[in-house]
Amino acid sequence: MSVQVAYLGTSVPDWVRELSSSDPLQRRLGAYALGEIGPAASAAMSDLAAALQDPVGFVRVWAAAALARVAPSGEESVAVLIAELGNELAFVRSLAAWHLGRLGPTFPGIEQALLPLRQLARDEDPSVRVEAALALGMLEGKGAPPPELRSLCP
Repeated sequence: MSVQVAYLGTSVPDWVRELSSSDPLQRRLGAYALGEIGPAASAAMSDLAAALQDPVGFVRVWAAAALARVAPSGEESVAVLIAELGNELAFVRSLAAWHLGRLGPTFPGIEQALLPLRQLARDEDPSVRVEAALALGMLEGKGAPPPELRSLCP
């Protein structure tokens, strides 16, 4: 007897189908759910990797974050999240910084994110600056933003 892996009562194959929805919010939800399932959703790795090419930035960010949780040994997630730090939408830049910080300082390839996160200190959007500062604090093991960004955090 095999155990069905699910999140909120929905199976991995059903969440994978959401990655193909015409609604970007549904695609994001599918990615998020697969990330919540984690390594037990390894059958979805190729689908999540395909979602890294989604035309919508926030879907790419959530797909990268989910892939990092499903297959934590790959650096592809870090590369996509770093690329989204340059997205034209402040919300996507902020979200990418948030996810990078939560990957933690030992995640493979995370050191590549430090310079791009530091560059966000000059971002015109305050939420992006704060998320970048918080991510740097988490990745540099200090738990606090660097001194030059401390004034931006509550």
